[in-house]
Amino acid sequence: MAAALVLGIGAGASGVFKTAGEAFSGVFGPTADTEIIDQIGRPIGASDTDNGVTVTADAIIGDKYHYAITYSIVRDDGEAFDIDLSKTVGDGLLPLNFAEEDTTLMGYFGGTHGGSYFYDADPNDPSIQYVETREISDGDVHGHTVQAKFSDLYVFDEDMNRTVIAEGDWSFKFNLDFEDTSINLPAGQTFDLNGMTATIDQITLSPLALRVDYTVDSEVQWDENAQSGKQSDHDSAQMQKYFDDVQISINKADGTSLDMSYAGGSIKPQGGKTVCQKGDIFSEIIPLENIVSLTIGSVEIPVQQ
Repeated sequence: MAAALVLGIGAGASGVFKTAGEAFSGVFGPTADTEIIDQIGRPIGASDTDNGVTVTADAIIGDKYHYAITYSIVRDDGEAFDIDLSKTVGDGLLPLNFAEEDTTLMGYFGGTHGGSYFYDADPNDPSIQYVETREISDGDVHGHTVQAKFSDLYVFDEDMNRTVIAEGDWSFKFNLDFEDTSINLPAGQTFDLNGMTATIDQITLSPLALRVDYTVDSEVQWDENAQSGKQSDHDSAQMQKYFDDVQISINKADGTSLDMSYAGGSIKPQGGKTVCQKGDIFSEIIPLENIVSLTIGSVEIPVQQ
């Protein structure tokens, strides 16, 4: 179980706390290791109510560079939202969105990447769930305060027409407090990347996520004439060459592997070279003792316990 409850800062705490394992039970699959989630995750319970709807940050889990937050959204009258739960958009995800959403790490000014989605954890419960995942580029996420702001929840149809199902503005703060169980693996290995040499600078691994920092001995060349907000064919080819083609897999003790080649990150030219970060949160919780090795490019790196 989590060692302590982390009370929300600011607007109304809900008074109803889920354990981290309960809150994330629908996020990492039906066989998720709730013991590990409760060990490294923390319940939150910070919330705000507007227009008869309450949004609550239920729990957080994270490591040095990553975090995931799960929220619940519920009508205060106990009625279900006016949506058809059978109409999902792949893997049980609901066609919902906020008109505006902003989760800010206060005091952090670096880059981030990640995603978010809605799902229904329990059809017999009137609440719906919202999940955010993030990786940061610079520094350590632990200990920051999150300012979460949301407005107007809507459902969209197959033609992307929007219908508001809950009007309101919700805002509250809470701390990024969890147990960071990440480890650093030996680095310095090199591998061939499309005729260039890539050097692994750092590998950070936890039961939640992986990040690989590497440097390529050639400088990426961006299209100076590319239109703002659009990726040109040239830049797409450069991303493929320096970033997308880096194959990464997690090799588990049961003989299976998890492909992390799709992971996001950052890429930037620096002093005639290209500095890259590639990583993401896993689709499942993986105990470190269940990981035998990582494969990065052509290099296999053992994970010693």
